[in-house]
Amino acid sequence: MSATVSRGDTLRVAEGVALYVNDEEWEYHMTLDPDVRPNTVRSALDTLEAMGLKPIDEDEGEPFFLDDGRIRMELARVDHFEGAA
Repeated sequence: MSATVSRGDTLRVAEGVALYVNDEEWEYHMTLDPDVRPNTVRSALDTLEAMGLKPIDEDEGEPFFLDDGRIRMELARVDHFEGAA
C-alpha cells in the first residue's frame, strides 16, 4: 500500500479499519468496525506508524463510539527529524 494519501482521502488499511487523512486541515482519524479483531487493529496501527501517524495521547482525547457502533480514534502526525535530540 502506498503511504501517500491525498487531502481528504479515506482508505481501508485493514479489514474493518478505515483511515481518514486530511493534511491541509491536520485531521486524521481511524474508524474501527465493531467486530474488528485485535490482531487486525495491531496490524493497522503498524501501518499507520509507517505512514507517520499515531493515536493521540490519552490526555488529548480518547477513542469514542459513533452512532453506528464503530469506534473513532483520533490520530496525529509524527515527525521524525534526523539528528534531533
